[in-house]
Amino acid sequence: MDNKKMYGILSNLHFYCKESFNFRKLGFILSWFLVPARIMKSLASIFISKIVIDSIESFRSEYTFLVNIIIVTAVIAVASVVELLSKNTMEHNMNSFVLIRLNKLWIEKVSTMDYEVFTSEIGKQSTSKARMTLEGTTRWGIGTYIPRLLELLTSFIGFIIYGVMLVYVHPLVLVALLITYAINMAVTLHAEKKKQMLKGDVAKADRKMNYFAYNTRGLSIAKDIRVYSMREWIKQMATMARLDKKNVDDKVHNYQVFVLTINGIIVLLRDGIVYSILIWLALKGNITIGNFALYAAAVNGLGDWLAQITTGVGAFREADNNVTDFRQFLSLPDGKTDSKEKLELVAAPGIELDNVSFSYDGENKVLDNVSLKVKPGEKIAVVGSNGAGKTTLIKLICGLLHPTGGQILIDGIPVSSVDQEDCSKAISAVFQDSALLPVSIKSNIVMNDKKIEEDRLERVVTLVGLNEKIASLQMGIETPLVKHITENGTEFSGGEVQKLLLARAIYKNSPVLILDEPTAAMDPIAEQNVYLKYNELSKDKTAFFISHRLSSTRFCDRIILIDGGGIREVGTHDELMNKGGLYHDMYMIQSKYYQEE
Repeated sequence: MDNKKMYGILSNLHFYCKESFNFRKLGFILSWFLVPARIMKSLASIFISKIVIDSIESFRSEYTFLVNIIIVTAVIAVASVVELLSKNTMEHNMNSFVLIRLNKLWIEKVSTMDYEVFTSEIGKQSTSKARMTLEGTTRWGIGTYIPRLLELLTSFIGFIIYGVMLVYVHPLVLVALLITYAINMAVTLHAEKKKQMLKGDVAKADRKMNYFAYNTRGLSIAKDIRVYSMREWIKQMATMARLDKKNVDDKVHNYQVFVLTINGIIVLLRDGIVYSILIWLALKGNITIGNFALYAAAVNGLGDWLAQITTGVGAFREADNNVTDFRQFLSLPDGKTDSKEKLELVAAPGIELDNVSFSYDGENKVLDNVSLKVKPGEKIAVVGSNGAGKTTLIKLICGLLHPTGGQILIDGIPVSSVDQEDCSKAISAVFQDSALLPVSIKSNIVMNDKKIEEDRLERVVTLVGLNEKIASLQMGIETPLVKHITENGTEFSGGEVQKLLLARAIYKNSPVLILDEPTAAMDPIAEQNVYLKYNELSKDKTAFFISHRLSSTRFCDRIILIDGGGIREVGTHDELMNKGGLYHDMYMIQSKYYQEE
């Protein structure tokens, strides 16, 4: 998959302005008053010295002098007020636009993106780069697009106006300024191109830093840090991550220093040439003292406009690259949503794996030509060593991953031909790694169900054994989770978390139930209760049960043992034990720890 879709400046301009305008029309329009306000303020400022000197040279009356000064001052005052209001409006509007609109787009994309793409290296890189663009609002990142665009537009208009003024002085003035501008522009664009090439390294370094920043401060790892004396080790790893980040930042900084140094030398040469020409013209009497003051101020102003254009082009290019990064992220493929094939199950379906193969990197196959037919309502246990491909197989059945060969059929319909939403409705799953949300226990179970069935919810909570825990809480099932975020929240133990996740899957009541190590964190009694209730939990469902504990698979109709990328053994517990194969050996190794010597 290639995510390097490029977007031109005009395309990005249309995208950003359209989104910003639709978000807040008045704020977007008022922001553009910043351009004429700054131009008028700048022009009025350079004309003050000319007006004062001309008035002194050809003095007529105090009244005329004061009127001219008052008019120019009033123009500056009005322009300053408009500039301030426009700038504040723009910054407020852009902050809100990034925090509300663009963050919403990012969250929606993360939730709808094809899972296989999302977990790929390109997906992780693009997601990280898009996230980075959102974090600086109007200081840096994607929120600087309109501010930098307006600054660049103001600089170009100012440059044109001042250039027209100076071309009447002497053609060499404008030539010198244009040559220095071209050099500055070339240097700046070259440096910006180099900085853009480093963005992938920046994103990678930031991911490392964020990992240590967020994953080493939670309650889940606090015990390990202390028991295993991990503090020094974590400090060393974090230091290495910081050094990687510093090395990348130093490269970016060096490019910026290079640009500033070259531009400084160019400005020095430019001003020397231009002022020499003006002094020569004044000594010859070709320009008045008032005009000398005006043109000298215009030269400084034009130099400022040129400097702003030079830095502004680089800054805008950076902002434009941020928009490109964000749009490339948005362009990543979503889960299938436009299929004409519908998966509408009213009962437990049959599931068939037809020569299914899968590889994460396109070379090493995790699964190779796996074939299996599961009857409607059948309970299948999936066992095997770590890394054998058990979870990968389950993700394929869920439609989260796509086979690199073969196909998977649910109720005779290829999973690859139906919408991801249809697959989601058909399947309830408890995965090894699942997160709890900082909302109530009830909301964590029913999720986005708008019509909550209270009776079913109560039955499910009791069925998984959470009723006593919930009854002990002051707010009951309305108690929020994730204590360090929510007020009056609580924390669940590992086993209680698995019970909640199991309740979530059972409440969903889909015709296919998948349980991936659902009891790994439970105590033996709670685990045994789940096993005893498994038939009730999976009633009228086609179910898959993954576990490393082979003793827990005896209540399933069939057991499949995955090894070496394929299904090595299939049968009931007794059949596989009588066969004396790998399952028998694995079972005996595990069971000896529970037998009396």
